[in-house]
Amino acid sequence: MHRHLASRLIRLFVSVLAYLVLLAYCFIFNNDAGWSLWFLLTLILLFDLLSLIPSLKKVHVASEESLHSEEGTTITLPIEIFCYRPLFFPFVELSLSFDSGFHQQSLSFYRGAAIRTQVQWLPPKRGIYESFSATLRSRDLFGLLEKKRRLTIQQSLLVLPAYRTEATALLPLITEQAQRYTYGEPTFSIKQFRAYRPGDSLKQIDWKLSGKQQELVYREHENQQTQPLALVFWGETDEAFEPTLALFYSLQQLIQKHHAVQTLLFGAAIDSPYHTDAAAYAQITPFDQLPAGIPLLTGRHVLVIAPAMTDQVQAYMAQLQQHNSCQLLSYADLLGFIAEEDGQ
Repeated sequence: MHRHLASRLIRLFVSVLAYLVLLAYCFIFNNDAGWSLWFLLTLILLFDLLSLIPSLKKVHVASEESLHSEEGTTITLPIEIFCYRPLFFPFVELSLSFDSGFHQQSLSFYRGAAIRTQVQWLPPKRGIYESFSATLRSRDLFGLLEKKRRLTIQQSLLVLPAYRTEATALLPLITEQAQRYTYGEPTFSIKQFRAYRPGDSLKQIDWKLSGKQQELVYREHENQQTQPLALVFWGETDEAFEPTLALFYSLQQLIQKHHAVQTLLFGAAIDSPYHTDAAAYAQITPFDQLPAGIPLLTGRHVLVIAPAMTDQVQAYMAQLQQHNSCQLLSYADLLGFIAEEDGQ
């Protein structure tokens, strides 16, 4: 930006100096050739100034689509540049520039027609973005002068945690627990004896009792009590908050279509721990003190993922263990599990 400004000032200084030197030449020598050249140069400069007549206030920039992306991923934003009426004098060059992270858009000899274009943006961090500041610039034909206007573009954007592919190594934490606690496992206790049905396992037939009753008798075993699986993100303040959230988000994306797992987010700046939609992942922030309304689950197998082992999370786990089977994993535990899975 400073380089372009310095270049433009140098060109302006050289042009003014050349014009004054030519004018001095005309006064000193007073010949037709000098005055003709001065008159031609004056017409050119006046024509150049006419290119600055169009007002930037007549140019509008809009973007109506609500989009979401992931941190570290470039997103394409559709925008529309338009004027309500055609311009009598066109802009020689109209440019639209944003703050850091965007690429500049330029239009040559723009007359006010509606133009749809796209800009590339790399989100600086996770969060919810409602608007963007932009700058419209126009310049004269020779790039000597420039005028600009600041404007705000309303655009709803959700930037989610970064998707981490190594989260696939954490799937056994869910699949093995889901198989055990969701579907149940047989025990050695016999629930009842009943008549054999087609499709029953032959291994469970009581042949001794079947011989006495002269019909096939099937041993039906007791199953462990089924427990729904709950996956909880514990968002306490820690330097590992963001990478832990990214792993948790990636793991949920992997399991949400194939496993019946209840997901909860414990953090600040969200409406409810039960809301695990895109908006919640974008706006969640770490807490120092456990927010009000945190549920105490019952009758589940609860897998809690936390940035670090703290007194608060351990106190919560002690309460959970009274009515649930529980497991607590820190960010360091997750990294160790990933390294172990990758090494196999």
